[in-house]
Amino acid sequence: MSIQSIHNESSTKDGLPPITYSRFIFWTAACLFLFWALGYRGLWGPEGRWAEVTREMFLNRDFFHPTINGEPYFDKPLFTYWAIAIVTAITSRLDEWVARLPSAVAGILTLWATVSIGRRLWTERVGRTAGWILLTTYGFLFWSRTATADIENMAAITLAVSWYWSVRERPGFWAYLGFYLICLIGSEFKGLSALAVPILVIFPDLIRGHRWSKYLTISHLMALAIALVVYLIPFIIATKTASGYQENGLAMVFQENIRRYFMAFDHKEPFYVYFRYLPLLFLPWTPLMLTAFAYMVRSYKKLDAKTKWALEAVVLIFLFYTLSGSRRSYYILPIFPFCAILTSLFLCVSGEGIWRRIGLSLQGTLVLLLAMVEVWSPVMWSVVEGKMGFVPPGLKIATFVAGILGLVPWVVRHFLPDFLEKITGTGIKAAPVIAATAVLIGIFFCWQLNDLEAYRTKKPF
Repeated sequence: MSIQSIHNESSTKDGLPPITYSRFIFWTAACLFLFWALGYRGLWGPEGRWAEVTREMFLNRDFFHPTINGEPYFDKPLFTYWAIAIVTAITSRLDEWVARLPSAVAGILTLWATVSIGRRLWTERVGRTAGWILLTTYGFLFWSRTATADIENMAAITLAVSWYWSVRERPGFWAYLGFYLICLIGSEFKGLSALAVPILVIFPDLIRGHRWSKYLTISHLMALAIALVVYLIPFIIATKTASGYQENGLAMVFQENIRRYFMAFDHKEPFYVYFRYLPLLFLPWTPLMLTAFAYMVRSYKKLDAKTKWALEAVVLIFLFYTLSGSRRSYYILPIFPFCAILTSLFLCVSGEGIWRRIGLSLQGTLVLLLAMVEVWSPVMWSVVEGKMGFVPPGLKIATFVAGILGLVPWVVRHFLPDFLEKITGTGIKAAPVIAATAVLIGIFFCWQLNDLEAYRTKKPF
């Protein structure tokens, strides 16, 4: 379908084009999935560090020298704690909801940047499909509802790449400054990967056609210098006001980013670990994503320059984190928006008939199986109760409801083949799979996961 035909689809009765409804439904779903019952579950694992550091900042009235139990803890830059502190100052509370809110907001920004890249480089449909895929990915939603800095890092990387493509044809001081400010302010949340990864991602486009030569200007260096000063200010203030504080922020940046990358002192896992983590975290879209990647690699020479760039971005990010000596499952999260874009391109633009049918068949079969398992869950609960002792009543209901509603898009497709396409803003063949996945993943995070809290004994923060 051409770009013009997408925008010229028949209008609804009140005169609003279908694309308006698809945007509204997408962003409504995004807000629901990211913010619903955000603070219901107790803190787990690393979340305690972010909440406790922020709590002690208020107790000590010191926001430049993070501590845990009174001991210096400058492992992460200050902005990751300040984001929680700002929400605390506004709401006069510090709990699970407040600690997780910055991550959820970063999730929204990541979705916006992903949709923007797809729309700017290709079509509205590519951007919207990429948005739906990213939104309904397990790893994205899980970490967007977790009080750590990983989604803020992903947001900064995706926003910086989106900014590059928005100003690519008009380079200048303000374009450079905007790019570096996004990267270096993003680096204040988790680390220097927010600077390194965007530069790595745009590198293939810079060298294609010798575009890089346009950027060798004084204004470029000035913009970088100003952004570096902005980045250094919090560290300088922290150093000047240390007064017995035992850790240096910039020294920790070197240790946690440079030294850990080249000479890992912890988080050591095998070099092949992301071949396992990426498919697991990208569920339930892994079958389609792997099919898209295989097709793009096979057809690389036939791809247009921008589609080649999308594939190259995925490969370079994967290599960047694989070559690091320090590896953790969530380190690979910045690849997710670009995997979503690549998969969307496969569905909407580049994929050949047979490959697309194979990918959609694999993906549709997985989603249907998940829905059917949940429909038949009442049969399995007696076995689960025998092992676990009890099953929360709400979880029983939620699982069965998810299964039934997960089958609805397939029924709708049979009777109203164009309906799901219009409300999701995606292709007619992909729309049922996207809608069913959204139902299943949305109910899991907004309902089922909360009912599993009954098995935990951790007290509220």
